[in-house]
Amino acid sequence: MRECIYCGRQLEKGEVCTCAMSLKKRREREENAAAAEPEPEARETAREDKTAKKEEKRREKEEKKRAKQQARRTAGGRTKGKNALLGAWRLVMDFLRSPIETIMNPSDMGMAETLILVVVEGMIGGLCAYSIITGASRGPFSFLGNILGFKGISGYSVLLGWFMSALSGALSGTLIFFIYSGIFYLINKWVFRCFSPYREFIKRFAFVAMPMAAVGIAGIVLGMFSQRTFGLLLVVGAVGTVILTYELLRSMWYSKSASKTMLVMMLAIFVFMLIVSNIVRFSV
Repeated sequence: MRECIYCGRQLEKGEVCTCAMSLKKRREREENAAAAEPEPEARETAREDKTAKKEEKRREKEEKKRAKQQARRTAGGRTKGKNALLGAWRLVMDFLRSPIETIMNPSDMGMAETLILVVVEGMIGGLCAYSIITGASRGPFSFLGNILGFKGISGYSVLLGWFMSALSGALSGTLIFFIYSGIFYLINKWVFRCFSPYREFIKRFAFVAMPMAAVGIAGIVLGMFSQRTFGLLLVVGAVGTVILTYELLRSMWYSKSASKTMLVMMLAIFVFMLIVSNIVRFSV
């Protein structure tokens, strides 16, 4: 048994005393609890304020992130030449480690890095063409004799041919790159109605000629011994370029079927070869 603390009456288990003091104290507790509990409108306002604060913090984080990115771009602009060369070299290393992943997502790749890759690939292509057409690299000792001047003026003329081929290859390679990527950009914009920024769209196409450049470097060396080996390597490089083009297009046109992507790619390559062959025909 227990007693009421106010009137002293004996209470059964679970019984509540109904004396005046107990009723008064119980009423005071209920009023205090009701006053402490916020109104529905107040609770809704507090919830909205909390959501607004979270949204404000999220926006502040985004603004800081954009500011850091802008600062990084500005710093890159101040040392553009050096950073572009280092960036291009890093991209080449990334491509050699994982070609498909790099071509799908080239991190921090700007237009400067794109042009450096294209120019280098064009130079290698020009040297390959000069080696095949003139047979200038027939034999390592012949090439060494040209460098050392053992063949007199004729030797230096061969070296001049190498230099001019690299220069013309850089110019023609850049032109070919913009024609090749431009055809796919027009298809992307006018056929598939995907309005990607031009610079963002074409930069990944700088990697599709990497297989040709790689076998070109090997072919220039091996071509000193066998021109047929050189030609076979170029065929392998061309196949690699087509495969990388397909993988690149599949990553961009993921909502399209694989067969449609392949057919569009074949049509675009046909148009590209038609344009280039006509340029060569009218320029010779």
